[in-house]
Amino acid sequence: MKRALLLGIAAAGAAIAAIPAMVATANGFPPPPPTTYYGKVPSGIGPGQVVIAIVSDGSSSQVCGTGATLNDSSGVVYVVDVVSNTQTEGCGQSGRTVQFYFVGARRLSTDSASWSGPGPSQKDLTNLGPALTPRNTTPQVAKDGVN
Repeated sequence: MKRALLLGIAAAGAAIAAIPAMVATANGFPPPPPTTYYGKVPSGIGPGQVVIAIVSDGSSSQVCGTGATLNDSSGVVYVVDVVSNTQTEGCGQSGRTVQFYFVGARRLSTDSASWSGPGPSQKDLTNLGPALTPRNTTPQVAKDGVN
């Protein structure tokens, strides 16, 4: 009984010790913290909605963060963490643009932000673009020749 308990504690200790190694990037350092964008939301956006941050470089775009809207003493606000290019290819890097999409409203904010590096960044959003039309797709069936 004591031996099993000691082995369990040793295994848990080894797993905890391995966590920093799993987080480290290729150069041996942990990734930088994300940029946390926050601020007021446009009229018509309520609390509890999902906000998606989309980073683009002019030729391609990538979803790089998910956040939410909530009630604050000043009204409805949003908060979303946007990861850097070192964490996810195509994400935050100098010269890239961050756009904000409100899932419940199916609308993209007309306001955008320039990637500002790790840490907090206030960006009030004032306007929404037109509602996006969802695209319906049908499932496809394939026959690979195996009977």
